[in-house]
Amino acid sequence: MTVQQEAIRMINSMPDDTVGVLVDFLKRMMANESHSDDRRVAGDMRIQPSRRKLGIADGMYSIPDSIDTCNDEIARMFGVSE
Repeated sequence: MTVQQEAIRMINSMPDDTVGVLVDFLKRMMANESHSDDRRVAGDMRIQPSRRKLGIADGMYSIPDSIDTCNDEIARMFGVSE
């Protein structure tokens, strides 16, 4: 089965409102791709779109070595006993 056939099969099984959201998304993505050629400057250089910086909270939170240290406390909160 080709990718296109799989996509059509998936779309056919979706409710109309979900397909509408998907179509809107695809239109926006295709519009963004068509505008990418407009970002040229002198010569063949392109202006790079700004990228979202990830990790802005770097160092602000500590991550425990184990996520299981509070299991007993969580079990008590939910009324679960072993």
